[in-house]
Amino acid sequence: MAAGEPKKIVILGGGFAGVSTAMELGRRVSQSAGVEVHLVSDENYFVFQPLLPEVVACGIEPSHILNPIRQLCPAAQFHCAEVQGIDTQHRVVSLVGADKRRERTLRYDHLVLCMGLVMDVSRIPGMAEHSLPIKTLGDAFHLRNHVLSRLEEAEIETDEMERRRLLTVVAVGGGFSGVETIAEINDMLKSVVRFYPRCRATGARMVLVHSRDRILNELHGGLAAFAQQKLMSRGVELILNSRVAEATPSGVVLSTGQTVPTATVICTVGNAPHPLLARTAFPQTQGRLVVDNCLRVQGHENVWAFGDAALVPDVRRGEHCPPTAQYALRQGTHCARNILAALEGRVLRPFEYGGLGQLAVVGRRCGVAQIMGWRIAGLSAWFLWRAVYFMKLPGLRCKLRVGLDWALDLVFPRDITKLAMERTERLRRSHFQAGDTIIRQGELGDRFYVIESGQVEILREEAGLPAQRLATRSAGESFGEVALLRDTPRTASVRCLTAVDVISFTREDFRSLVASHTVFRTQVERDLQDRTPGAEAKEKPSKPDI
Repeated sequence: MAAGEPKKIVILGGGFAGVSTAMELGRRVSQSAGVEVHLVSDENYFVFQPLLPEVVACGIEPSHILNPIRQLCPAAQFHCAEVQGIDTQHRVVSLVGADKRRERTLRYDHLVLCMGLVMDVSRIPGMAEHSLPIKTLGDAFHLRNHVLSRLEEAEIETDEMERRRLLTVVAVGGGFSGVETIAEINDMLKSVVRFYPRCRATGARMVLVHSRDRILNELHGGLAAFAQQKLMSRGVELILNSRVAEATPSGVVLSTGQTVPTATVICTVGNAPHPLLARTAFPQTQGRLVVDNCLRVQGHENVWAFGDAALVPDVRRGEHCPPTAQYALRQGTHCARNILAALEGRVLRPFEYGGLGQLAVVGRRCGVAQIMGWRIAGLSAWFLWRAVYFMKLPGLRCKLRVGLDWALDLVFPRDITKLAMERTERLRRSHFQAGDTIIRQGELGDRFYVIESGQVEILREEAGLPAQRLATRSAGESFGEVALLRDTPRTASVRCLTAVDVISFTREDFRSLVASHTVFRTQVERDLQDRTPGAEAKEKPSKPDI
């Protein structure tokens, strides 16, 4: 690092842990000259996750629990990008921006890992294909639309058995997320079912499947028993000591052999480490990073981790800190102070926090709370839940919007407008002029192209040498598939010889086509063979790799 160059603190992750770290550094960094704070997230907003169940149940508008990260963390340099790799030897992280085509690097002096966990239900047959998670705003929005679609479909369904299946919702997991989600959906359906005469006559079925003998294991047994009784009194069916063994388009099969016909399966279990962190050499246990009590990754003086992705020692109880927002917020603040202490050569302080308690909502105007040794249930706990999260909502704008949503919910039925966000068509048509470059050598592959009209040339470029033409392509031919299938950068450029019209598919759509359409897959495999050195028809020049 050049003399005088600022120290760079790079934070990976835009959740509670990452944002709280950036905000605390922003408050203190002005006191420490020569420090830059960088925050990297693949979304440009911070989502207040505890309120996602209310988004699903149409109680809160999706945008009302969002805050632009640039506004929350004005002192940090924000990078809206995906993290592709971490090089601890050279102290750089590799990033890919929204265009998915160019990779760039960001140097760091201190690296903060707050990338959280991802959903992994691959061990349960059919669960990944037929269940809906609730971890992100996109998940909540999609689940909201899915429930409303099943409601509309059930209203016009003439077969009573099929209508019952459409009106059955199964939530898997009896933790806070599963309990609050099934309770909110149950309240929503009760609120709006009067607008659906057939659905009202059939009735909705709410099912909560949990692998243990009681729900909300983090709470005191008495509170958990109260929550179970309230859910059942409000029509939620609890299936305890059971797991989902298989999921199909028509329902779920439980470990007890019982089958529950349903069109909606909500999965709140199956957390797994972030794929990027799983590929690193950082020490891990049970899929989470191992850190010391000062929040540093073991064996790395300048790498820090906490939140969902790390096993943070609980100094007071001798265990590990729970992966909750309450702890992540305080860990972020503490980590920011320790990083600045490390930069200034001061002694680091271990993280100590006993937690204020836990709260959960189990239906309209009913909750359970365990706060500082006090156990509260019913209306007072529900009110306390709302008061606590209202105060924790970042930004006055979010507070006002959520407060207004809650006030309207007391008077009016839920807003059951289904907001269709799909584009008219999934493929994209593009027009290029003669001389335009469609693909540049060295870029990351992001799309597959089919030429509708015109002609292009395939060029190989080498430093200090003129571009070499490898081939030309015309209407009906395609290019760009190899980089998508092999996850390699483009090895050639594509330039228009004439005006060109193309149809293009995203990486995801292209791979879906390859997986599901035999004719298309056969053609792609044939092209791949032609582009592989040593292919059978050696007398025919191989096609260029793009």
